[in-house]
Amino acid sequence: MIRKTFVAAVACLFAGSMLQAQQTTDSVYTVEVKNADKYRVETNRFGANWFIGIGAGAQMYFGDHDKQMRLGDRITPNFEAYFGKWFTPGLGVRIGANGYKIKGVAGWDNHSNVAPLVNYGNYGGFIKEPRVVYPHSDRSKTPYDLYETEMDYIHAHADVLFNLSQLVCGYNEDRFYSFIPYAGLGFATSLNKASQTGRYSHEVTASVGLLNRFRINRAWDINFDVRGAYVSDHFDQEDASFDRNTKNVTSVSGRWGEGLLTATLGVSYNIPRRGWDRSTNTTIRVNENVLNDLRNRLGDLENQNNDLRRQLEAALNREVTPENVVSAIPLLVTFPINRWTLSNKDRVNLGFLADALKANPKLVYSVTGFADKGTGSKKRNIFLARKRAEAVYDCLVKEFGVSESQLKKDSQGGVANMYYNDPRCSRSVLSKVAE
Repeated sequence: MIRKTFVAAVACLFAGSMLQAQQTTDSVYTVEVKNADKYRVETNRFGANWFIGIGAGAQMYFGDHDKQMRLGDRITPNFEAYFGKWFTPGLGVRIGANGYKIKGVAGWDNHSNVAPLVNYGNYGGFIKEPRVVYPHSDRSKTPYDLYETEMDYIHAHADVLFNLSQLVCGYNEDRFYSFIPYAGLGFATSLNKASQTGRYSHEVTASVGLLNRFRINRAWDINFDVRGAYVSDHFDQEDASFDRNTKNVTSVSGRWGEGLLTATLGVSYNIPRRGWDRSTNTTIRVNENVLNDLRNRLGDLENQNNDLRRQLEAALNREVTPENVVSAIPLLVTFPINRWTLSNKDRVNLGFLADALKANPKLVYSVTGFADKGTGSKKRNIFLARKRAEAVYDCLVKEFGVSESQLKKDSQGGVANMYYNDPRCSRSVLSKVAE
């Protein structure tokens, strides 16, 4: 009774929860509609919209005398690598480095008009050795000799990117071309010492540029990047004066900064997760007719639940007495082949069964004897089955005092293997609640 009440209660509670789920599905539901505003997107997580890229191209340095060098001779290779992140479709940052080698020319022998008395004839920091006079056509403007200069360098920079195509025209993940100006700060350093001063060059830089991005797919872009970097006049150490004894720079004859123009063509890879989700408008809709019907049905089920809870509590709180305890545990007693004598272990187990029977006078057990069909003759198996049943029956009645009215004695002679395909389990007596 307790078990049935508990199962019914659980079933009713489960039905109530299922009804509530159905209520949500059938009566109250949400509709999400993508926002048509192309300028509104969902803010991405920090791990989204990262990218890496590489590029190669050409560069040109603009020093004090570099304009007197042939244009083709001033152009040198340039390489770059970077990584960055887009915080919004229109705003991002990147950190990278570019560089390789820059070329120019430097004058020599007292050409400075700014500080002629302190230069001591030293004006070119990175003049190539051995010195070779660089040919120039107009000595009326440069009456002094020019020498070719060469410097290996690297330029580390951090840029803020502004995707005007996304900011002005609205977000479009598959836009083929994006117009992306940027500005940034950096640090440039020479990788070799100047031939005249014996020092490295280190300068802070300021950059502006334009990144032209061409979308191949959502993972890959082709980029054409043009950058202009501003550095101090002293970066190429041209026109630097120094003390011959201490080798310390004492003055800088230049009065303006110098520039570095680079142009690279490269590719970038957009690391997953990519892109932004459109913002959504959520609408909640309710079917009042269905909702009211479900409310009524739910009220009925709640009343049934309350009744079952009360029954369950009453059953759980009911005092258990020997009169309402029913033992329905079967007992199998096995015998050696061609034997019907009980062992002491069997008598112990039969004693427990006898206690349960005497505690429940209304309980009736059947005592059925069996023999192994695979051994012995039919007549012998009938005999063994009967004798084994009598042995158990007599033990319960005569030894433990069980009432004969609570026992039904039977035998079935030789039978096939009853359990686990084991013939030993068929040489037995089975005691169980009578049907």
